[in-house]
Parts: sequence; C-alpha cells; structure tokens
Amino acid sequence: MTVDLRERLRRVLGPSRAETPEGLAERLDDRAAQARRARGQRPDRERDVHDLVPGTVIEGPLGACFVAERDLALDHRHGDEALGRFFELSDRGLGCLARLVEPLSIDRESIVFLDTETTGLAGGTGTYVFMVGLAYFRGDRLLVRQYFMRDHAEEPAMLAALSQVLDRFEAVVTFNGKSFDVPLLLTRYTANRQRPSVPTEVHLDLLHPSRRFWREQLESCTLSTLERAILGHERTHDVPSWMIPELYFRYLRGDDPRLMVAIFEHNLHDVLSLVTLTCRLGRLLDGPTVPVQFDALSSNSVPVDPQPSVFELFGAARIYEDLGLLEEAYTRYEQALAVKRDVAMRARVASRLAALCKRAGRHERAIQLWKRLASLGLTGCEPFVELAKHFEHRQRDYDAAIGVVQEALAVAELRALRQQPGAISERAALEHRLARLLAKRARSMAV
Repeated sequence: MTVDLRERLRRVLGPSRAETPEGLAERLDDRAAQARRARGQRPDRERDVHDLVPGTVIEGPLGACFVAERDLALDHRHGDEALGRFFELSDRGLGCLARLVEPLSIDRESIVFLDTETTGLAGGTGTYVFMVGLAYFRGDRLLVRQYFMRDHAEEPAMLAALSQVLDRFEAVVTFNGKSFDVPLLLTRYTANRQRPSVPTEVHLDLLHPSRRFWREQLESCTLSTLERAILGHERTHDVPSWMIPELYFRYLRGDDPRLMVAIFEHNLHDVLSLVTLTCRLGRLLDGPTVPVQFDALSSNSVPVDPQPSVFELFGAARIYEDLGLLEEAYTRYEQALAVKRDVAMRARVASRLAALCKRAGRHERAIQLWKRLASLGLTGCEPFVELAKHFEHRQRDYDAAIGVVQEALAVAELRALRQQPGAISERAALEHRLARLLAKRARSMAV
C-alpha cells in the first residue's frame, strides 16, 4: 500500500500544525518569518549553522552566505574506495563517462564534483537550491566546500560565491545533474540576473553509465543503492532525501539549526560517493585492474578490484559501442562471453556481438555466434534469419537458406503455441521469406 508523502512526514515530524488548535499561531509565525526575510533578517537564535558546522561566513557585495569546509587526505576511504584512486583513471575512461569519443585529456584538478540540495524535486522557478556541495582535488587533498544560504535573502550572495569557484574548472561530475542539478542551478542564476559559471561543456553524468552497468542487477540505480551494493558504503543515521525540503523549511521558520547538520552530512556523503563512483566506473571502462599498491607513508593497501561480472563487461561493451569505439566494444563482448555462467545473459551478449561482427565485416565469427544461438533457442528466430540472409546474399546457397528458414518456422510455431509476444507476425514473415527463397531457387535452376 502506497503511503502518501504527507502522511510519512506526519509520522516523522508529528501531526500537521494546520490540524491542531495551534495552527493559527503557526501561520502567524510564518508571516512573521516572511517579514523577517523581507527585511533580510533571520530568526533570533543562540546558535546557527555556522556555529555547528566547520566553515566560514563569506561576505561580498551581494551579502553573506555560509560555506562549510572539509579537507580529506587521498587515502581517506569512502566505502571500499580510497579517494586518491581517482588519479589512476585513464583519459579514455573519463572520456567515455563524458560521452566523448576522444580521451578526456585534462588536469584532474580541473574537474569538480557537484551535488545540490533543493526545496523540491519538481524543478522550475519555484524550486530553490539552498545548498551546493563541491569537491575537488588540490595537491594531496580533496577539498569539500558546501555553499549554504541561511535565508532566501542570501541566494544572490551564495550564487556569486559559487561562481568564483566554478570559474576555475573545465569539467563537472554529477549524478543525474544533466536533467536536474545543473538546469536548476542555471534557472536560479537567471532568476537572480547573474552570469552562470557551471562548466557544462564537459559533463560526466554518472547516472547513465551506472544504469548501463547495474540496472539489471539492482532494484534501482539511485546513488544510495549504488553506495550499498557497489561502493561498499553504508550510511548511518542518514536523513532521507524526501525529508530534506521539509527540514529546511522548518529551519527557516526558526527551528533548531541542528536539523541542518544532518543535511550537511547527507550532502557530504553524496559528494564523496560521486568521487568513488567515478573511480569504479572509470576502472570498469579502463579494463584490467592494477595489482595491490602500498602507500610508502602508511600501511594501508589498495585492494585488487573484484573481477567484473558479465553484466559489467556487457555494460562497458554497450557504452563503447554507443560511442562508435567498435574494437573496444568487441573486446568487452568477447570477455563477457567467456564468463561461464548465466546462460541467458551470455545469449544476449552473443546476439549483440554477432550484430557487431556483421557490422564490422567479421562474418565468420558472426556465423559461429548465430549457429550457437540457434542451437540454444533462447533468442527466438533472429539467429536463424541472420543465417538465412548470409546463405542467401553472401554465399548464394539457396538450399541452405531454405533449410534454416524451415528450422526457424518450427521455432516460430512453438512460440505461437505458447502465445509469446510477436510470434504470429514472426511466423508470417518467415513464411513470406520461405516463399521468396523457393521462387528464387526455382528461377536459378531454370537458367
């Protein structure tokens, strides 16, 4: 039974004030809060976010905002990954994550990891970005900076401070940022009549390659799911994403600022997961992993990655094929086919590989794969049709083509009896092909 979001909030945060006798008083408090914001004033508190989270209040021509600051060593682990492994990634792997055919040959310190916290998931002009988390490498440290507006009046100052930092970078890494984070940020810059500085020309959106690799293995490809299942990171006492807007609104109304500490931690986990997920994805695209490496300054070792699964090899091949990098795709498909498990998945790999071999002119290998698929009977009539095309058009062997089509018709009849989708139209197409081949053979014999 689906639970309404309002009911979930009620369970966590208590009964709605609008449903209690105190509701009128709260609405008056809201009006008072709106009046304070209009005057550029925040609720009176003994302590605020800047007293609870390490960071700096930045003053500028457009006002002030708070920036939380944290610096982490390269050997800091987030789940199974050390942050410094980012520097092991090849230009080719990073280029593929950016959907570029050419390798991404840029300084690793010119790449910024970005994640936002907002007042809603709908987007548009009515949604505010109240926190922007950035992470970037400088020397032997990863710097994490979280830009936060303590009141709506601080939005211009926060965006201006953010621009001064983003101007330095050539590429950005996000998770679903192409569809959500970056467009929403650009909307807020436009609403404030400021020039945006988000580096959008080279954008590594990790959601899409993550789906390529793990969509069929996991119940979902959310960042939190990938953390647990792929990165080996488990959050404790984390605030759910769906609660974050309500907690921020409560903070604006004057509630305990410690509510925001949990959101800063949530955003920190998101940003660090962007770094380690990039490492994992990049290595899957790079190919064979490096052996264990030991840091001369510590006893920590970098473990060898587990062997890629057939799903991960298949995902890498699909990404390379989408980019037109056919040799790399061919190698990954062959590696996936060599994994001696999951017959149904191997049949899918063989089908894609056969199509790629046909496209690349590797006809002998394509024939081998189609014959294997035809014997397995897991991919319908497609391999029979491809073999028939080969015998008809390349070898001019009409008898062989007719024999293959007759085998395919037997498979199609069985599929039709089982009422499998598309079986009727498949049978009709095969009957048409058989009639055409019989006529073609008759004409060739009459000559």
